[in-house]
Amino acid sequence: MSSYQSPGVYIKEVSGGSKPISSASTSTGAFIGIAEKGATNKATFIANWTQFRREFGYFIPHGRLAYSVYSFFQEGGTSCYVVRVASEKSRKASVVVKASGKEKAEGEIFKAFASSEGTWGNRLSIIIEDPIDKPAETHFNMIVRYKEAPDFRSEYRDVDEITEKYADFSFSIAKDEKGNPKKDEKGNLIYLQLPQINGTGEGAGSSFIRIEVVDPEKRPANGEYPLINGDDGGLDDADYIRGLAALDTVDDILLVAIPDKAGDREVILNALAYCQKREDCFFIADPPYGLNPSQVVNFKKGKDIYEGPDLSSSYGGLYYPWVYISDPLTGKNKLMPPSGLVAGVYAYTDTQRGVHKAPAGTGVGRIKTITGMEYATTKSEHDLMHPAKINVIRSIPDAGDCIWGASTLTSDPEWKYINIRRLFMMIKVSIYRATQWVVFEPNDQILWGKVNRNITAFLTGVWRSGALVGAAPEQAFFVKVDGENNPQDAIDRGELHIDIGIAPVKPAEFVIFTIRQKAPLE
Repeated sequence: MSSYQSPGVYIKEVSGGSKPISSASTSTGAFIGIAEKGATNKATFIANWTQFRREFGYFIPHGRLAYSVYSFFQEGGTSCYVVRVASEKSRKASVVVKASGKEKAEGEIFKAFASSEGTWGNRLSIIIEDPIDKPAETHFNMIVRYKEAPDFRSEYRDVDEITEKYADFSFSIAKDEKGNPKKDEKGNLIYLQLPQINGTGEGAGSSFIRIEVVDPEKRPANGEYPLINGDDGGLDDADYIRGLAALDTVDDILLVAIPDKAGDREVILNALAYCQKREDCFFIADPPYGLNPSQVVNFKKGKDIYEGPDLSSSYGGLYYPWVYISDPLTGKNKLMPPSGLVAGVYAYTDTQRGVHKAPAGTGVGRIKTITGMEYATTKSEHDLMHPAKINVIRSIPDAGDCIWGASTLTSDPEWKYINIRRLFMMIKVSIYRATQWVVFEPNDQILWGKVNRNITAFLTGVWRSGALVGAAPEQAFFVKVDGENNPQDAIDRGELHIDIGIAPVKPAEFVIFTIRQKAPLE
């Protein structure tokens, strides 16, 4: 009992016994793939694109991770985890360019390296030509040429190679007032034009190569110099599957994508199994590029050349076709698997409408940043893919390019819709986190009442948000925690049983109008 020393009004705060339940976030992405730099096999939290640049570098020609994360943020994503996979045996492609004329035998002028490791760099070459307006004895034109992979001719729309041209170039060195070469704080020579190639950041530097100058006093010989000996280091499915395990340290509900292994059924099957085991992750799967509708159905079902198990899980969705985006690296239209953009649409939908809204349609389901699609799906082709649980991205008149499907990969009708699965994920995780205080409390009617009130209050809020069917809360859900489902033998075993049922809102997939003619006098 408190002791009061003088007359007055005293106010005390006491616990009301209620433990409010907050809705768990459902919009956090999780991306696994190849990056320019950064920690490997570790889940790193990324709050924005600037932080990704700092931790993992810029876009690289052979890696889709940066593009997918960039698209995720562009489409409305707010945060994600990134797991970089890499091999210690990977190597950058390179070439040594020697001097011109009589000096050619005297040694190297510069070395050129691909901007990142991998066999992609073996498709690079450097061309040295005479300059346009400067003396050829000291200056030259340099052209960097990147050719598309023979098995990926659609990487960029309407082009099969990209070139960068550096006209009237030289390795001239900055000098001070006395004519001595300038150096930076690390003692390195400062080249006047080299930052045009080796610079960093948007709009600065080559998209493809970096240069190390050996002899700045001489001019390189004219000719074409292919880069060679780039090596991926033997990255395989197991590396990406280990990347999934790195997400074990993350407790958030996750939207998982592995864009660098688009179309790899082994990785997709493992990712679906991982999400299903955790029960708080949803995998956004990509098919191979270049498939027509009947082929992508075979891919999903494991038929024809894709012989294997059906891709079946309520913890994943498959999206078709691949899409074009504007490539910040080259300024061209680049073909990409859709998972990164789709994850952004999920996050945007969750923020704007709630997780109970299907991430599809002409509103929140519109993909804002794509510039085209690899394949224009017709209505009859969509009729083929929809029963196979393939979510199609289509161009809708007056609406743009929209996600036109909300199916999980399961044949179980109870879990056929993505928003239903993800709503249940949110409710389960929210209740789980908010009831940890119950452990070791006295298992009696007082506890049962508290738990019932807390969960009922939470689900009433979910109902009010429009996520549950029913004109009143009692029509939308029930919570049962009493002596009937907690008999004495359960109490003696230290168990508390809580039964919950909810009636989720389902999307209107098929809107049907019945129209007839009306006689004038009717």
